[in-house]
Amino acid sequence: MKYIYTESECQKCIELKEQLKKDKIIYIERHSSRIKSPEDEADREALIQASMQNMTLPVIVELESQND
Repeated sequence: MKYIYTESECQKCIELKEQLKKDKIIYIERHSSRIKSPEDEADREALIQASMQNMTLPVIVELESQND
C-alpha cells in the first residue's frame, strides 16, 4: 500500500495527489502530524523518510502489508 503524508497548504503535496489521481494510483493520505507521533509501521517509515529528505513534504511510504 502507498501512503502519502501531506499538509493542506503544501503545493508539492497538492501536485503529487493530482498526479497520483491522474495515474490512477491508489493511496492513503495521512496528515503530516502523524510523523511526529508514529502510530504504526507506515508512520515510523514516514519518520525515517522525512528525516532523509530534511523533513520536507510530501513523504511517500510504500509497504508490502500493513497491520493497522
